[in-house]
Amino acid sequence: MDIFFRDRDVKVLVVDPSGASRTLLSEVIRSLGFADVNGVPNLKDALSVMEVEKVRWLITPVFPDQHENLLQVLNLYTSVPELHQLRVSALVEETEMDLLPACFERGLLSYHKKPFTKDSLINELKDFLQRYEKFNWRSSQMAGSYLRQNLLYLGLYDELLAFERQLLKFSPADLGQYLNLAVPLAKTGKLDEAKAILSQLKKIDNSLDASIKQICATYLPGEDLSSVSGVGMNMLGLKTAIVLDSDTSIRTEIQAALQEMGVENIHAFEDGISAHEHIKQHNNPDLILQEWRVPKLTGPLFLQRAQEEGAKATPVILVSSLVQKEDIPFVREMGIAHTLQKPFQRKELVQSIIWTVQQDRQPTEQSSMERKMRQLLQERHFDEAAKIKERYISDATINVGAKELIEAEFAYAFGDNEKARDFGIEAIKHAGESIFILNLLGKALINLREFETALKCFQKAQTLAPLNLERLCQIAEIHSELGDTSKANEILEEAKDIDPDSQRVKEAEAKAAINNGETGVAKKIMAQLKAMENVVAYMNNRSVAMARCGMINEGIEGYNKTLEAIPDERPDIKGIVHYNIAFAYIRASKLPEAKAQLEQALQHKTTKVLAKSEGLLKRVNHAIEKGTQLNIAKNDHALTRTLGDLNAQTPAASAPAEKSAVDEAKEMAKSKVLAIVDSKPGEMACHMVYKSSLQNTRTAKMLEGQVRFNPRKAIERAESMGADRLAASGS
Repeated sequence: MDIFFRDRDVKVLVVDPSGASRTLLSEVIRSLGFADVNGVPNLKDALSVMEVEKVRWLITPVFPDQHENLLQVLNLYTSVPELHQLRVSALVEETEMDLLPACFERGLLSYHKKPFTKDSLINELKDFLQRYEKFNWRSSQMAGSYLRQNLLYLGLYDELLAFERQLLKFSPADLGQYLNLAVPLAKTGKLDEAKAILSQLKKIDNSLDASIKQICATYLPGEDLSSVSGVGMNMLGLKTAIVLDSDTSIRTEIQAALQEMGVENIHAFEDGISAHEHIKQHNNPDLILQEWRVPKLTGPLFLQRAQEEGAKATPVILVSSLVQKEDIPFVREMGIAHTLQKPFQRKELVQSIIWTVQQDRQPTEQSSMERKMRQLLQERHFDEAAKIKERYISDATINVGAKELIEAEFAYAFGDNEKARDFGIEAIKHAGESIFILNLLGKALINLREFETALKCFQKAQTLAPLNLERLCQIAEIHSELGDTSKANEILEEAKDIDPDSQRVKEAEAKAAINNGETGVAKKIMAQLKAMENVVAYMNNRSVAMARCGMINEGIEGYNKTLEAIPDERPDIKGIVHYNIAFAYIRASKLPEAKAQLEQALQHKTTKVLAKSEGLLKRVNHAIEKGTQLNIAKNDHALTRTLGDLNAQTPAASAPAEKSAVDEAKEMAKSKVLAIVDSKPGEMACHMVYKSSLQNTRTAKMLEGQVRFNPRKAIERAESMGADRLAASGS
């Protein structure tokens, strides 16, 4: 989401060989709120500027007869990581319109016809910004609108149809995109498919009636949509949805709306137990719509159990008028995506479903971005979370306290508990206490072994949302760490009173039993758990925290208790714990003991750290033979938050050698490959969304050879390689 356009907080570089045109363009762009605007006469000079300065918006002619032309710049844009935030608009002559499909394939954002006057340019660029805002500053949709305009102008309807179908894959919940698809369907003679789409849209959202009538009048004159029958398209891309409500009429209404949207499998339940059993036996649903108060297993407990079963990533719409004021903190904490008040109109229901699906896939609202980041961090999809964070932090409408909380959550996810704590404290200063800040501080302080303070944070959060079983269990675990077994048991009984069948409560009981040395009790409980890995991960993190606080022997004792509690049928987990104990002994400079633990790990042939154990054992043996110590890096152990996270510690490596020019060239080539591999469709306008099938000798000529581009660290403007040219050319 290109919110820097909304805030006008971008460096704009205007290219035109005519000084008068550069001046006019610069003046108009400044009048629209962009303060940092400069001009150069050609793309060679523009590239020199971009080597040392962060340009966000480049406006340039095509320059089809020059080596440094628009297509060459766009090729750089998509292959050089330093240019990925660039957006490019083209100034085109009438004779250059056929070159634009190849440009859009390579990430062009928009085009604007030459020649222009001051008034026409103002109107053109105002329309550009209004259109961008309409598309929520999404470069893929913005570029798509201009590409659509270009292909219609050129009469390339088959090309347009292929593009619209492809674009739909990246925005399946966008009803407006289905309207766009109907046009080339009609123009290519696929009338039945076009009519079916328009008929389905008419049923789903009557606010689209005017647009549907216009398309019918222009492209389907005389056709009757009322005659269309049959099952419609799956317009939201949802395979499964769960509807939970004790009111038959409400369930029927929601099911009907989902069916009209083409949802493939809709499962409706009148009580929470039935819905929970379904989730246990089937894959996670794509969407849940639930009432807050339902029989047998009420809404709050159903939601927590569904998340225990792995449905944490499933967006939930709360359809209820029974949510009380005191429920709101818990609703937010559980990550409810949207709340729809009863009674509701069909239009409100449809809009709620569409908004929820769109925000889940491409979040733009503050609450949606926060929910998505937390989900991705929990799933350890750090790169995806970081991309949303970049937009979130740069959004001037979001307050400082909220941004500091997100920084704290990222720090916690990366294991930097001190940084998480410090950001959390700053977040409280700027935004006041919230349930999210209290939770974050509590978790970070546990890892820092500041149990009393963590307990106060959790207790205060629990007063805001007393039905949170996860936090009740954390409170019990803190009491266990503090040696107050009776209080820990009291809290666990309170949790069991809320939900006696909760897997999370059973995990907490197992942890408390291990802490108390009751490994036999813990072993029986763990044998009943679906995911004993959570318990082992917790005990591992506990031992790591102890080791980092200098309590290495206590940490090893905790590991040994954990080993005794692991059921015999899980040698894979035992192997991981042996591997982790080896690291603890290495920290304590007890290499023979570390060697024994690694040999134990190697006896479990199924362990996920078999190869790591073999490699580390060789190093340990070498150190023993040489009579030297073995230094290890400060990364996490093999098992941290989840069993699948095997970012194990490795012996510290020596400092890297100086890189030669050849090595630097290889690194540059590698970064370009990674830039392409790591790119996702829709992140850079229509790059990787639209693939032109057109053959054009002029574009082939423009793409011959390569232009030179060597991004360098930013230096003082007066010394930059582009500044002298910029000053000489004027604006």
